[in-house]
Amino acid sequence: MQDNSTKVWVAAVAGAALSVMLGVTTARADEHKNNACGCYQKLDGSCVCGRPSKCGCQGECEPKGCEEKRQKELDKEIQAETKKAEEAEKKRREEAAAKLKAEEQAADDAEAASGGVAEEESAPAPEEKAKKATGKKDKTDKKDKTDKKDKADKKDKADSKDKQETK
Repeated sequence: MQDNSTKVWVAAVAGAALSVMLGVTTARADEHKNNACGCYQKLDGSCVCGRPSKCGCQGECEPKGCEEKRQKELDKEIQAETKKAEEAEKKRREEAAAKLKAEEQAADDAEAASGGVAEEESAPAPEEKAKKATGKKDKTDKKDKTDKKDKADKKDKADSKDKQETK
């Protein structure tokens, strides 16, 4: 009987070993589904990456350091765009300054060609340039103009009265 019990015992151990091996291999097979980056997620939630792993699976398991690489690339891109915008602004300012200088030079040349016309008459004052550039007129200018017109009208009336009295 010992022969039979030994056979049964060996069969039971072999069956148990086989079922354990199949159960473990099935769990490992489910656990080792690699993503495109060559990494997989364990049942406990941790990530494991094999040797030929790469970045590019954002939101999934990735090799260590991929998030830092992405952040560095983003920072470099932002820096490049900022530099490009600053250079464009600098170029625009330089072009505006060159245009203004050319206009001033043309005005100076025109003044020299006209034979020495007084600067006050030919070139507007800086305040007037600023008013023209902003498109705003000073209220005092309007008031001065109306005052001059009123004075001229009064003078004309006084002159006409004088003429009538002399007739």
